[in-house]
Parts: sequence; C-alpha cells; structure tokens
Amino acid sequence: MLLFARVLLVLTLLVLVVLVVAVWRGGTTPRERDIAWLAGSGTVPDDEAEVVRRYLARHRRHRTAGGLVGVVATAVAAFRYQGSVSFSALLFGGIAGVLVGALVAESYRLGPRAGAAVASLEPRDPAPLPGVVWTARGLLLAAALGATAISLQVQDSATLLLVAGGALVTGLAEATRARIVGRRRPVLSFRARELDARIRAFAGRSVANLQLAAALLVITGVVASVPVPGGLPAALRWLVWLAGFVAAWVYTHRAAPRPPYSWRRPT
Repeated sequence: MLLFARVLLVLTLLVLVVLVVAVWRGGTTPRERDIAWLAGSGTVPDDEAEVVRRYLARHRRHRTAGGLVGVVATAVAAFRYQGSVSFSALLFGGIAGVLVGALVAESYRLGPRAGAAVASLEPRDPAPLPGVVWTARGLLLAAALGATAISLQVQDSATLLLVAGGALVTGLAEATRARIVGRRRPVLSFRARELDARIRAFAGRSVANLQLAAALLVITGVVASVPVPGGLPAALRWLVWLAGFVAAWVYTHRAAPRPPYSWRRPT
C-alpha cells in the first residue's frame, strides 16, 4: 500500500510538471489585448508596450510557479504525514501558492530604488480598495482568536501555524501596498508617469485582492477545524471548504494580470 502511494505521488508530480510547463510556455506571454488593457490605450507605443509586457510576464511566471510549488509542497507533506492527499488539500495549496507567487512578483518594489526623484506637493493617490483590505484584516484577526481558542481546547497548534502563515502573507502584502503608494517619485516624462500610475493602480488592487484571498483561506481552515461534539459531519466540513475555496479563488482571479472578459479594446 505504501509503495502504491509513493508511485501515485510520483505520477501526480510528473503530470503537474507537464501541465505547468505547457501553461508556462503558452500562458505567460501577454497578448496585445492585455497590453492595451493595462496601458489604457487602443494603440500603445513600442517602448511603453515593452514595459507593460515585461511587467505582465513577470506576474504570470510567478503566479504559475507559485501554484506549482504550492501543489507539490501540499502533496509531499500530505503523503509524508498522512499517507494520502485529498483534492481539497491540493486546491488549498494551489491557491495559496498562486497568491504568494503574485505577491512575490510585486515584492521587487520593496528593494532600494536608485536614480533621481522629483519633489512634488501633489497629493499621492490613496491605496485602492481600502474596504477589501480592512475585511482581510478583520478575517485574519477573527481567525487568530478562533485558532487560539481551538488550540487551548484540543491542545493542537495546527490552526495557529495556519494563522501564522497567513500573518506572514499579510505582512508581505501590507509592506508591498505601502511601497506602491508611498515610494519615491522618479523623474519621468508625462507619458511615463501616466503609465507608471496605471501599473501602480493595478498593483495596489491586485495586492488588496490577494490579501483578502489569503485571509479567506486561513479563516476557512480555522472554521473547518472547530471541534464539535460528535465530530463535524463530513458533508458540512466539505461545504465549509468549498465556500472558502470559491471565495478565495474569486479574489485571486480578480487579482489576475489579465483584462476582464467584458473589457473591450478602445478604438
């Protein structure tokens, strides 16, 4: 039985590698429609298009790589400690990996910035989606309180470790958002400033949605772990996981570096 589980794990990893390579080769290259969407123009000059293309490609590579790492790490850990892996666990690891990969793609902003900057009294644009961010903070706080209560009752720190992971992701998101809004203003031409503003606006929305997706995954794990007399029915536990996964996927998708299906290129 153990040999069969190991063979199944190896086959699963091979299939995942093949799928990711296929997606990597065909899914990380931005199309002209994608570039026009982020640039906000029907016709994008070549120099601006190259900036947008590199930015979108970096985002997609990191999201794809993060999803792969999340699924593989979840599969390995599940087989190592439980001898099997469930679809819900793989989904959880995949979504978590995608959102961490996307945050890592934006974390380049956290490094030092060289070059000249311009002093300006013009007020900075506020961070986008403040309601989404405050909701994420509230959910993480509720998850921390719930995980503490569960840990004290059942003498198990698993939920606390889950919350700690969520706190690390939240810290990365908060630092990235702060840098997007408050970073130095480089000396740029008018067109370059407009493009920079659009990229930073998208980055702020993306990070806010990813922060909420991470909080939803954490609170889902905590709620599904609540001890109930007689045990939580399997069907109810599955519904809790499903609701949390769907909500997290929705916000992860909203953070995707792709235009909405309803977007139409300006003429």
